[in-house]
Amino acid sequence: MIDPIATATIAPRKARADDLPELSQTLAEAFFADPVFSWWIPEDDRRREILPEFFGAIVEANLEHDEIYAVEDLVAGAVWNPPDVEGDDEALVAELGARCGEYADTLYEVFELMSEAHPRESHYYLFFLGTRPRWQSRGLGSALMRPVLQACDERGLPAYLEATCERNVKLYQRHGFELTGELPLPDGPNLWPMWRDPR
Repeated sequence: MIDPIATATIAPRKARADDLPELSQTLAEAFFADPVFSWWIPEDDRRREILPEFFGAIVEANLEHDEIYAVEDLVAGAVWNPPDVEGDDEALVAELGARCGEYADTLYEVFELMSEAHPRESHYYLFFLGTRPRWQSRGLGSALMRPVLQACDERGLPAYLEATCERNVKLYQRHGFELTGELPLPDGPNLWPMWRDPR
């Protein structure tokens, strides 16, 4: 098990194919009570059913990019897209819609808003970062950002993300991300686009 006292020195590793089922469940638990996900799928039971399938599709589609990171015991994970590979992946969007059932139209609307605001400049994109609730606030999220942000600085590349809650905005600001605006969801909460220039 992870020693909570030692999380600051945790070294994330690249996720493997056999990690994906557990990692999907970790992300589902991490985002279960998230404001955006709770707005998107308001029924707890349906959200509990849908999110493991939703994140399963995401990690399966992104494994080939070799930028999914995990910590020991898979209690936290991050899905990054390296420069020039992310974008409008129609196959993934269709698969996510299929797995989301009656909530697919809302998902498509959110993705469209995100796509309109997404920077066109070459960058690393933090698609999702999540930690199981009992392990949150122990430095695991910071550890999962470390290898890619170090690569950004070494290669002179920026990074981009959309935060789904104000608490996470503060986390990302500590790592050099700056707010670039707000994306209000229809009758719902905000997404916060954030950009980080290389150091």
